[in-house]
Formats: sequence, structure tokens, C-alpha cells
Amino acid sequence: MNKGLKNRRFRLTKLEWFIYHFALSILNCTLFVFYYSDLHAQSPTREQMIGTWIGVHSEWDSGFVCPLPTYIQLDADSTYRLGMVDGSASPLISTWSVQEDSLRLDTIHYTPRMVSVQNNLLHIGTLYPMVFRRFNSTPIDSASAYQQLKGNVWQSDSLIISLYADGRANLENRTNKQRTAHFWQIVRFNQSLFLVVRGNQYSRNGNYKPLWQISSLSPKQMKAIGWNGCDIATETFRFIKNLAPGDSCKLSGFQPCDNCFRAMWYEKSFTNAQERYNLEQLLNKYYQPIYLPGESGLIRVQFVVNCEGERALFRTAGFGLDYCPRNFNERIINQLLAICRDHLAADPALRQSNRSNTSPLDVAVSLTFRLKDGQLTDILP
Repeated sequence: MNKGLKNRRFRLTKLEWFIYHFALSILNCTLFVFYYSDLHAQSPTREQMIGTWIGVHSEWDSGFVCPLPTYIQLDADSTYRLGMVDGSASPLISTWSVQEDSLRLDTIHYTPRMVSVQNNLLHIGTLYPMVFRRFNSTPIDSASAYQQLKGNVWQSDSLIISLYADGRANLENRTNKQRTAHFWQIVRFNQSLFLVVRGNQYSRNGNYKPLWQISSLSPKQMKAIGWNGCDIATETFRFIKNLAPGDSCKLSGFQPCDNCFRAMWYEKSFTNAQERYNLEQLLNKYYQPIYLPGESGLIRVQFVVNCEGERALFRTAGFGLDYCPRNFNERIINQLLAICRDHLAADPALRQSNRSNTSPLDVAVSLTFRLKDGQLTDILP
């Protein structure tokens, strides 16, 4: 994995993610041409590409995907549009073509193997591939759909969705019982309706969940097309109950602000000289050395702080001088945990972005402390 990308904490909104992926594709294309000699694979034909495609997700890592709330409209007159399904940003309009064995979108050229169409799915890129599904419009009346959905609880085989009349929403995974808080709305795209769930427990901005296109709706049942965590499918949601006036949008536990959070992508690195100095000063101030012969090795402390400063998911692990797992004295472990929880994690600077005019971020921290007979000798961020 690219170390620079790993240490960067992403918080891009609207079409920024889409543009970011296209920029990466330029590098990906160059690497492909340089390293691969087998250029016999064929890009999709022009006829296969024409149409409208709804974003499903982009793959950041093996088994780790993030929702892609965009669409690509490739027209027969060689124009194309990149936009947000919910209309939250003005679309980008340019031209496209299929030229011999490559696809051109605006000024970006994709070599063979970088674009494919199979089973009505469009894959773009190989470094951080994006997946789109072919869009087929299903006309549904938006006013009646909103009235049927609001204030009700709907359940599929894998998910429970509670849609509050004030625009809030709960999503509960039926397997692990994890319940998160968001905001919901019904948006019209073409003649179809999409159930859009985004935001977090604090804000409705950005942070999309997978899009659901409503294919049919009755007072007792909703069928929707979308990503169910394993595949793109039409899922049936059954009406369960009406939400009572006193019901509130509650969480089942700690929730990051970003709906596409994974610690390794949001990991804070204390490689900056000033940050490392501040960390060392913090430990010098609060850690009380304990001379305990044999208490030597490494202790790793990990935790997460969300955009509002809520701290959770504290974990520790010990390793001996031989790097095999081992337990350390609780007086050492408890001190390091207290310093991380009460001082380091409580510092608002930890959540500051390198980008100006952005709100605080979720952040994951992983620190490894080296000890010799109970004395701190080094920090390995």
C-alpha cells in the first residue's frame, strides 16, 4: 500500500472523490503500459458503454469498499456527464470516445484491462477500481413514496431501517446488531426514486451509505436495488411498525463520523518533529517510571477518536524482546492507557486536518512503546 496515501486522512465531498479517482487512474494507466506487455485485452465497445451508470462503490483495499454516490451518463453523441445522484453538485460535462483499443474520458485514456463491462457492471481502474451498475429507470411517485416511508421501520434479511419524520435515520445490522445514526431523503433521478442515506449522528453532510433505487413500493413492502454488502441485488424490505412519537434516533455504541471509516486509512502518524516532541513531553510529564526487572519489550496502544472528540476502541497488546506476545505489569499498562485516553486523545489538535477550512476528522492512533525493565526508552508511532 502507498504509505503516503495510508497516512492521509480522507474527507472529500461531492465530486471530489470522483475527480480524485480519475487522477489516480492517470498514474495507474502509465504504470500499466510500462510494466505489462500483454495488450491483447479489449476495452468495451462503444455500444456496450452507451447509457447511464449508477455508482456502487470504490475499492480502497482488499475487502474494503466505500459507497460511490455518483453517476456516469455516456451519450451516443460522444458527450458524458459526471454527477451526484442526489443532485448535490453540478455535473461535469465533457466528451468521451472509444479509440482502437482504449477508452477516452475527457483527456484520460484507459488502456485494456482497466475498463470492463460484465453482467451490467462497469469497472473503471485497477488501483482503486470503481464499480457502476447499468441504470434502468422505474417511474415512482415521490410524494406518495415519502408518505409511505416516513415514520416507519422497514426490515430486510440483513438490515433494519428506521426512517424518522424529522429526516433522521437508524440503520441496524441484523447480524451484529450494530445500530448507527444518519439522515435520509428521497431523491428523483431521471424518473426513478432513490433512498439516500448519508451523514452521521451530528450532521447530514456527505458521508454516503450505499444508494438504494426503489423499484416498487406498497404500504407493506418496498423493493430496492442496491449493494447489500455482498452483491448488487433487489432486496425486499417489509414494513415492521410505525415509529412512536417518543422514539429517538439512538446508537448502539461508538460511531465514527465518517461512514467509510477504517483505522488504517485514518491512522495518525506522529512523524512530524513538533508532534513527536509534544508526544514525548506528554509522556515525560505523566508517566511515572517503575523499575521492574524483566518488564522489557513493546506495548502497543490503539484507539479511535471521532470528529466530535468521542474516544473509544482502546486496545493494548504486549510483545517480548523476542516479539512474541506477552503480558506486562498492569501498573505499566494502566499508566499508558490513562495518558492516551485522558491527555493525548483529548487534544483537539489530534483531529485537525491538513486542509484548510475543513471540519474536525475521525482519527485512529496506534503507538508502540519500547520498555526496558519498566522504563520507557522509545516511541514507535
